[in-house]
Amino acid sequence: MSLRSDDFTPASPISPLVVVGVCASGKSTLSRRLGERGIEARPVAQEHSRVQELYRRQGNLVVLLAATWQTVHRRRQLSWDPEFYNVEWQRLSLARQEARIIVHTDSLLPDEVADMVTEWFDQWFRLDRWWRETGVEEAEKPRLRRQLAHPDKPRTV
Repeated sequence: MSLRSDDFTPASPISPLVVVGVCASGKSTLSRRLGERGIEARPVAQEHSRVQELYRRQGNLVVLLAATWQTVHRRRQLSWDPEFYNVEWQRLSLARQEARIIVHTDSLLPDEVADMVTEWFDQWFRLDRWWRETGVEEAEKPRLRRQLAHPDKPRTV
């Protein structure tokens, strides 16, 4: 099967995702799992920085992971109190405004979060429709997502 430019015409080339959220919200885990699915994602730990627009330096599609203080405390046994958590959450205010998707991870398993973001990603770039129309097998999707993310590479599949 060959992938032609008229088969898939997103508004812009697929860019890497930027994953932001408070400590222990699941940024690194999600980024790894999305990578396994062919979706380039970079976790950005901007909550520790005073640069509130750090995510803009990494890419242009923002995924925000939200988790309550109780959840992050349970996941990491962090020593900081809810007030420090509130400071982190406030530092993410601009990222929340820019986020294309916000996932509340408190009651979700890592694979459930990855499933949600993958489904959103495929819908955002209209891949879900393309998958249905072409009958692409599940095992082929990661390779095709990687290929579509790099339009300068050969497009034969």
